[in-house]
Amino acid sequence: MEGMSTHLTVNVPRDLWLTSNRPITHHGQRARIVRQLHALAATAAAAYRLTPHEGTTALAATWTIRYPKGTGWKHGDPTNAHPTTKALLDGLVEAKYLPGDGPLTIRSETFRRAQNTDRAGFHVVELVLVRAYPHGAEPDRMRALYTERFGL
Repeated sequence: MEGMSTHLTVNVPRDLWLTSNRPITHHGQRARIVRQLHALAATAAAAYRLTPHEGTTALAATWTIRYPKGTGWKHGDPTNAHPTTKALLDGLVEAKYLPGDGPLTIRSETFRRAQNTDRAGFHVVELVLVRAYPHGAEPDRMRALYTERFGL
């Protein structure tokens, strides 16, 4: 993952879709869905043959969200996918593809909306990870600040 960029696509069935607009309040049900999303991310990473990110270079994550066929453009705000994308990112950490999802590893996250999928019942989530500082090393002062301030 130290190279140019990493691309991962995950097909998320409707029954595993977590959204900010309709949070699941039953903790057991939510925990089950999160575990399944972790497994989905790990399976997709293995299928894409991702190599673990072992360096100290901070990454920028871009999430592209494709809603199921029939979802209107008035709906489907891409940032509402954050509970799902958070679980997918945590799955990559759990599977050891990323050392963590804190600010030393994931510096920023951007959400984009793309065209709907061509089938009902599935969301498609695309993740692209690139170096947060493509023109050179991360500023040492920023890393020192995080370390000093947060003990990271």
